[in-house]
Amino acid sequence: MQTTDFKKAGVFIGILNFDKYAEDPHIVFTQRSTQLSSHSGEVSFPGGKWEAGDKDLYDTALRESNEEINLNRDDVIGLGNLPYLISRHKIEVHPYVGIITKEQNFVGNYEISEIFTVPISFLLDIQNAKMHDKIKGDIDLKIPSWEYNNQRIWGLTAMITADFINICFDGNIPTKLDKIREQYDSYPRG
Repeated sequence: MQTTDFKKAGVFIGILNFDKYAEDPHIVFTQRSTQLSSHSGEVSFPGGKWEAGDKDLYDTALRESNEEINLNRDDVIGLGNLPYLISRHKIEVHPYVGIITKEQNFVGNYEISEIFTVPISFLLDIQNAKMHDKIKGDIDLKIPSWEYNNQRIWGLTAMITADFINICFDGNIPTKLDKIREQYDSYPRG
């Protein structure tokens, strides 16, 4: 998929898969601080915008994860990336998946009010996904959301989560995200 001229960001889908998580791996999510002007209070993956010193967007995702939640990147085995999505603020968001192999001392920086995990088994159970109808342009979409331990995963984070479940686990979450991606061909290119 060809990229756009929009600003780029990398986010990290970190899978806890060691000790107590070996039988039931969890994904790391964050809740952004309500003091922030952008995406205040929303659930997200650790990550952020590309900076000039970053080698690539995977490097961006890991750098930002270290800054935001104190992730030790030496404890990460990168597995690959998912197709990008364009945020409502016209940021091209590239998700990267990796296994976190050791216990972490997660501590949120000023951007993060909470760090929490959700079992992949919970996300794989279609009964746990609440589907919402949304019209984007002329596309009738189904957008999922999940509620887990008083946290609501919705919006772009939910779409990335659905992509992860569908692509990596043959999930059956009916998102029609490919219909959104077809529109990317009309976005500005360099």
